[in-house]
Amino acid sequence: MTDLVGLEYSGHIAHVTLTRPGRRNALSIEMCDDITRAVHEVAERREIRVAVLSGEGEVFCAGADLSAVSGPHAADFIGPFERMLEGVARCRVPVIAAIHGAALGGGLQLATACDFRVAATNAILGIPSSRLGVVVNFENVRRLALLVGISVAKEILMAGRTSSGAEGLALGLINECVEGAVGEASERWARDIAALAPLSVQGAKRSFEVLVDHAANARRAAPDDVAALDALVREAYESADLKEGLAALREKRPSNFRGR
Repeated sequence: MTDLVGLEYSGHIAHVTLTRPGRRNALSIEMCDDITRAVHEVAERREIRVAVLSGEGEVFCAGADLSAVSGPHAADFIGPFERMLEGVARCRVPVIAAIHGAALGGGLQLATACDFRVAATNAILGIPSSRLGVVVNFENVRRLALLVGISVAKEILMAGRTSSGAEGLALGLINECVEGAVGEASERWARDIAALAPLSVQGAKRSFEVLVDHAANARRAAPDDVAALDALVREAYESADLKEGLAALREKRPSNFRGR
């Protein structure tokens, strides 16, 4: 499809592949846009019943490209990133994340936007937002909390907890954990789902979306609260703390955050 995202079809199965292995499939604005376009194309092809999302190279996705979230225009990353996650979550067909190596930060948020997650036992999972100075968007916090519960979601986002694929299975973050390569297991999931009645599968997916929307009802019930949370996200992207967190990561030293 592009140099950053591959899109192939095999019968009723679509394969969306992150193809930026030299940067550990780190998400740039352009890459987010390409993923959004890919899942929209998948949704428009009526013969497709399921999609597999994977990454080339050593990891599934290492998170946001540091160059995309640093500098004076760091907040420009928010819109494309959120549109990508929404596109994956709202795709007409189920999406399976095949996680190997690592799914960190935006990479794990991308995986949690999928319907199912198959991971290698030794994959590293985490969202190190509190180690960098980033505030995770409300919708992504809600999505994570629905998967693992509020207590564990707090550990991940507020205490910087990382987990292995095996630990992720126990937490409810992962649907299946396998030794070694995840491609065969994710393909098995895709074949099994593709063999089911597509209207039933897609109807169930849409029902879950409506159920979650109505259960939370947050954007309609408390727009001022959500607007305030969105402002916190943007403030963090423009903060000195984010610059410090990124610098500390590059220099491999502890961060010295000042809350501004």
